[in-house]
Amino acid sequence: MLVSGASTFGALIVFLYFSLIDPIPVDDEAVRSIETEGIVTFAVVGAVILVGALAMVIWLGRPIRKWLALIEDGTPASEMPPRVARLVVVWPLVGASLVAVSSLLVAVFLAILYDDPGNFVGIAIGGAVGTTIVYFGTDLIWRQQVPTFFPDGHLSSIPAFRLLVRRRLLLAFILIGGLTPTLLVVLSQVRTRAVLDAENPQAILDNLVVVQLFILGVGLAAGLITAVLVARAIVGPLQALEVAMGRVEGGELDTTVVVATNDELGYLGERFNVMTDGLRQGERLRELFGLYVSAEVAQAAVETGAGLGGTLVDCSVVFSDIRDFTTLSERMPPARLVEVINRYMTAMVSVVVDHGGVVTRFGGDSILAVFGTPLNPMGDHADRAVRAAFGMRRALAAFNREATIDRLPNLEAGIGIASGPVIAGNIGGKERIEYTVMGDAVNLAARLEDRTKDAGAPILMSAETYRAIDGHQDLPARALTDLQIKGKRDPVTAYAISD
Repeated sequence: MLVSGASTFGALIVFLYFSLIDPIPVDDEAVRSIETEGIVTFAVVGAVILVGALAMVIWLGRPIRKWLALIEDGTPASEMPPRVARLVVVWPLVGASLVAVSSLLVAVFLAILYDDPGNFVGIAIGGAVGTTIVYFGTDLIWRQQVPTFFPDGHLSSIPAFRLLVRRRLLLAFILIGGLTPTLLVVLSQVRTRAVLDAENPQAILDNLVVVQLFILGVGLAAGLITAVLVARAIVGPLQALEVAMGRVEGGELDTTVVVATNDELGYLGERFNVMTDGLRQGERLRELFGLYVSAEVAQAAVETGAGLGGTLVDCSVVFSDIRDFTTLSERMPPARLVEVINRYMTAMVSVVVDHGGVVTRFGGDSILAVFGTPLNPMGDHADRAVRAAFGMRRALAAFNREATIDRLPNLEAGIGIASGPVIAGNIGGKERIEYTVMGDAVNLAARLEDRTKDAGAPILMSAETYRAIDGHQDLPARALTDLQIKGKRDPVTAYAISD
């Protein structure tokens, strides 16, 4: 429709100009009247060429229509042949080329018919203007269809003609800033010279005014249309990219932009989609990384790297272990055992995280959590560690209630808590590293957990942890003096807390 409409409108303007305005007056009339013969000639020639152009559009567009139907029926667009893909990309150029060829044929025909080379030049110039407008207009409309054929947006990989942005701007400048002034100057000079020897100078001067107004009006209209089309063709993708960038900045990493051209703007859209795809992959890797290590460890590795080394820090350590796990593993099928342990670990880790702790190690059935490391600095690490231990006991009770309903065995676990200086950091080698804590407090927490069953209490804490707790005098804790701990030469004092 755009091709036929623009062609008809352009041909009508050219016809009116050459029939009424362009001939230099030979009498006192500044503008000639339209002759019936000229109208018939214009209508017949225009209809023939228009029908021919439309027939060519329909014929050339057969592969596109065929593949559009196939894609709508479910055929993957990736199976589209390269020749069809190229035709889809350059389709606006095909339409514009048909307009250019039609204009050229009309120019040649009328120049021969009226034996006036000026007709050829004028119609050719008008055809160039119409071709430019048709190209920009068709390109703007066709962009709505392109994503159907290229859902992945990889247009830059199609070997086809590219009308780059700078060339579009150059064409628009020539049309707006060059063609109209040039025509005005040339036509004004022709009529000015004709005035010198004319017997009807007033008619020629009047004709000059009409010519100038006609050319100026048509030029301004054509320039305005071209400017609007070019501006929309450039500003539209940039605005879409701006909106997409704002969404990505807001955390919507699944954002993509529609790529509908194979120029610089289309390539920019492709690179943006590649960038967001990389961001999504990076986020997925980070999430997966966070499943194997704590979120704090993953964040630190992303932000500062994974260099080896440690820091001496005062913190509290919580060590929890399932009692009689060996017996349990012998009585349950492996798949069932893994299911139970995963449910248990999920409940325990959730409590630790809720209290600000960092889980640094799983030992099959054991959990090592720390409070107050450089990853989670806190002044009340002892209080948080004890509250986390209480929460773990409550979570274990809830877990066992659900396990009873599901006919699963109940679990019992001991918890050891110790506070003191430890070395926290990345330990390992170049091939593999682990964020962990080392020191006497770590060992003591594990040993205290080992003595919980003998002490008849689910929680044992070191004296250092007990003294560091705010309001420890009100804590229902039972002191165990002269407690022998493996690895310790001298007995230690611990505090037992029962449910």
